[in-house]
Formats: sequence, C-alpha cells, structure tokens
Amino acid sequence: MSAMTSRMVAVVGLASLALAGMPAAASGGASSATLYELTESMKVTQKTKDGKTTTDRVAISVLGGVASVGNPLCPDPRFASGPGGCAVTVVGGDDINVATGFGTITGWFGTQVQGDNPVDGPESTVLTGSFTGTMDFSPAILNQVPYGTVVGTVTNDGNQSSAFTGVFRLPFAGNVEVQIAPGYTLTLRQIFCPASPTPNPYAPMYGGYDLAYLDFDASGALNGQCLDIQPTELSLGTPLVRFDVKF
Repeated sequence: MSAMTSRMVAVVGLASLALAGMPAAASGGASSATLYELTESMKVTQKTKDGKTTTDRVAISVLGGVASVGNPLCPDPRFASGPGGCAVTVVGGDDINVATGFGTITGWFGTQVQGDNPVDGPESTVLTGSFTGTMDFSPAILNQVPYGTVVGTVTNDGNQSSAFTGVFRLPFAGNVEVQIAPGYTLTLRQIFCPASPTPNPYAPMYGGYDLAYLDFDASGALNGQCLDIQPTELSLGTPLVRFDVKF
C-alpha cells in the first residue's frame, strides 16, 4: 500500500474510529425527540487548581423541537401540538474540557401548547423539568468529526425520571475540500459519506454549500451516509446543530 493510499485510508477511517465508544441508543432508528440549537452563547475559560490549569469551553444554549408522545418530555397525548408530538423548549448549559472533549451538561425543559395566538408557535407551558448528564465531544474537538454524544437523566415535574442518550449532529459543508496528501484532496462528503455521494439538492438555495449531518446505524457506528440538511433545519439562513434524543 502506497503512502498516499495509507493516508487516504486513515482519513476515511477516522470517523469510524471516533464512533467506537458511542452509546448505541444514541443513534439509529427513530428519535424520542429531535431538537435544534436556536441560539448559543459560548466562551473559553481557564481555571487553575492545585497548580494545574485547564481550559474549558462553556456555553449556554436554547433549543427547540418536537418530542414524540410517551416519553418524559411528552407524557400526555393531550400535550401534543400536532401529529409529530409535543413542542419542547430546552435551556441548557455545558462545560467541556478542550483537552479531553469531555464535560457536563445541565438545564431545564418546558413543554408548550398553543396559547393566546393560534398563528404563531406553541408558547403556553404545561410541563417543566430538568436534566443533567455527561458529554463526549472528543470526536468534534479532538478529531474534527462533526458530532458529540450525551448520556444523562431527565426528570419532569410529574416526578417521572428517565435515562436518556443523545447525539449532537453538527452541520458541515460536504463540498469543502481537504488535502489528505500533497496534491490530493477529497471533499468532506467523500470522506464522511461515501455511501451517499449525491450533493444536497438544496445546495443552490444554500449559496452553493452542500449542507449535511453525519448519520449512524443502530449500533452507533457511522454508516457512511449523510443526512441532507432540509430548509426547515435552518434559522435565519443558518444551518442548526441538531440534537437527537432517545429514552
């Protein structure tokens, strides 16, 4: 095997290696909730303890999306805002060590139904709760593979607690080229998604960018496919981080 071929294999295999430790329940099959990060306020901080300095990525985010009926975010079918399930808003904070990619996440959620304006989105809160968990963003932070995972517990105000797993899918442009050897480049779609080589059909709407998320199989391994980012997965023209949750 030539040096160039070896490097190509290493780059293409990077994503699969990074997925090896991911909880299987966090990917593959239907999600119990699909949320999108609508806003994020992030800063990088440093702290010193016992003579050791660590650098953390600290952020607060607001997410919105839909939870299927029958889980702690949507326990009562009367809360459903449509056939997809319940409208949910989440406010969360995370603290990730940039040297390891590991960290923590905490926050609260609210489930909303239609309130005083039948035209806009649901806003009248009928259920609240909290969550806590641990994060593994080492694939994205250490290896530039656009995803991270969460394992945690959520409790609603009806005292229903459940363990959950989740995967954050970070948007990327599949037509960005990466040099993997002198004079030889591959696009991110070729590297991450060889099983779905066709560019996103909405790319002309996105300024020519082939916007996509990574996809996984039921075992939690990359399946070599991309999920094309849909127009409904943008906010004010910007592709959103997607958070798929399973209970």
